[in-house]
Amino acid sequence: MPGQKAVRYIREAARGRDEAAVPQQLCAAVGRGLPGDEVSLCLFTGQTCCQVLAVSEAAILRVEEVQYETWEGPGIEAAATGRPVLYPNLAKNPTPYPFFGPRLREELGPLGALYAFPLTVDRHVLGTATCLRYGPLFLAPVQLVEAAHVTAAAAEAVADRCLPHLGATSKLPWHSAALIDEHWTSTYRAVGAVASVLEIPVHEALARLRARAFATGCPLPALARAILAQLSNGPEA
Repeated sequence: MPGQKAVRYIREAARGRDEAAVPQQLCAAVGRGLPGDEVSLCLFTGQTCCQVLAVSEAAILRVEEVQYETWEGPGIEAAATGRPVLYPNLAKNPTPYPFFGPRLREELGPLGALYAFPLTVDRHVLGTATCLRYGPLFLAPVQLVEAAHVTAAAAEAVADRCLPHLGATSKLPWHSAALIDEHWTSTYRAVGAVASVLEIPVHEALARLRARAFATGCPLPALARAILAQLSNGPEA
């Protein structure tokens, strides 16, 4: 069965000696067992703290960016509820999220399906695997069971091989470290800088940046880089 093979691939990736390749190899292995054409792995380190770990293609990366900018979407919901969130036919039944759905259609055009599966260890959700499909697909019960086995293996691998590095002060060893820096470190640096300059709480600064990203259509990481560059030259954001 595809799920059993994917679990084996995930465990092999987690045992890999090339530390720099681990997140992307995990993402590829997870993608072999989940019903998506593109797959992402994302970590949730707090109620409003989310970071991309690895993505298979550009479109699913933009899905993650729009989710973070709007704080809506199947991944956000799956992380909050600890349950899979499935939208198998977006043409007939679009997502109910008022900001995420329209922005995603505007940027990526019509999509077939979106699924988000929580990565859970001991009932604690530490992240999500989100799948994008170009065509619709209603998942059969056996596919959902397979997805549960795949995501359980992925959660164990991420907890063992990836989470310890996130608490370290040294530079991340992964090929995807630049991706993580762009979609996490730079954004939070910009949030902290804006909060300091405007003398507002961090959560309010984050809300302002998200609102600006949504209003302008500028991806939040790009907006964060621009703000950091602007503040380094002196003027306020």
